[in-house]
Amino acid sequence: MAYRLKKIQYWNQSHHILLQNENGPCPLLAAGNVLLLKKSIVLPSTCIESGVVTIEELTNILAERILLNNSSTTGSDHHINEVMKIFPNLQFGMDLNPKFTAGPTGVEYTMELNAFDLLRIELVHGWLLESDAQEYDWVDDQTYNQLVNLVIEGNDATAKLEHKSQDSDSNYDELSNKAIHGTVVRNFLDRSAHQLTYYGLTTLHEYVKEGDMVIFFRNNHYNTLTKYKETLYLLVTDFGYASVQSVIWEKLDVIDGDTEYVTGEFQVPPLIKHHGDNVQSQADHQFALQLSQETSPTTNVTNLQREDSCIERAKKASLLEHKQQEQSKTKVDNTTALTPKAMAISVPPNSSSSTTDDPTIPNIVVGIPATNLSQEEKDKMLAMQLHRQEVKQQQQQTSRQRQFQQSTIVQPRSNVTAKDSSCIIS
Repeated sequence: MAYRLKKIQYWNQSHHILLQNENGPCPLLAAGNVLLLKKSIVLPSTCIESGVVTIEELTNILAERILLNNSSTTGSDHHINEVMKIFPNLQFGMDLNPKFTAGPTGVEYTMELNAFDLLRIELVHGWLLESDAQEYDWVDDQTYNQLVNLVIEGNDATAKLEHKSQDSDSNYDELSNKAIHGTVVRNFLDRSAHQLTYYGLTTLHEYVKEGDMVIFFRNNHYNTLTKYKETLYLLVTDFGYASVQSVIWEKLDVIDGDTEYVTGEFQVPPLIKHHGDNVQSQADHQFALQLSQETSPTTNVTNLQREDSCIERAKKASLLEHKQQEQSKTKVDNTTALTPKAMAISVPPNSSSSTTDDPTIPNIVVGIPATNLSQEEKDKMLAMQLHRQEVKQQQQQTSRQRQFQQSTIVQPRSNVTAKDSSCIIS
């Protein structure tokens, strides 16, 4: 297991960050990126040259950082030894049990969290409940796991109440309170399913200081979070942006995921400004921008190869169409040859048709876009050409079916001349 590296520009300095692997944005990844951007750790030259860092290499680097941070701290040896044992497991994630009324750092303590303390990295979340909310007294200082237990107890109490009457059971009031408590808590959890509330987002803005670098928890994911000019940003570690140098950070200013990407200098790339708010469209647009800006000899060769590939696909599609037409024609001829009586098959006049409409001639796609067009435009034009070819093929197939149907109508032999467009098969 390993992480791919991406070289970025951040505050006019070159940095290498870790990109997600199949385990997603795990706490080990987030911790490594925080320390890399703060230049608290340095990657070996062999890793930079290969562009890859293995889990073992990253674990050793972080372990050395822990030892340096706590070399003068008495009584920390036990904690360090415990953290070293659990470090490799952090690549698969970490269970976090947040509290909702204890601020951005309010979580239940576990040994895994001790790793962040030893690395001098702060972990925050925004799943918070405002003090004037109607559920506040019901939620109180309880953790997520405790609230889930309350919901389960409330569901059980509701089920029992359906089979009891108020007069027949002395526990009716107790069951009613549990049912109400569970319902209120469940409504809060459902309302805040994003695991980030607007109140929590506001609290994060107040808590995180300008230039701070912390780990942000949300939806069992761990991301690197910073603050620049009163705006919160998350580091983009998605592997899909590995080659997109203009996408480094994304804004954290809403709770529904409708975000905006920016560069390492926290500037919106010009192309994204006019491309709407759709995240996937922004990614595709940025990828197209990168391809259009690549002008090195190696890239030119790649573009020529890509054009050749497009032409080859078009030729293969045309040859396949020709083969299908020949097979269909053979089937029609064989069918009519077995007919006991002479059949007349109507063939549409071809006096006004060009040679390109002859079904015996392969329709090779022409008009491949010139090299001065962007790759996206070339692909679109090729797709349109292939679509028109498919439509034409369908029309030809429909025409052949009509011809075959008409072949069952016997035409008078006297009406057929050598110059007639009909053909007699006996």
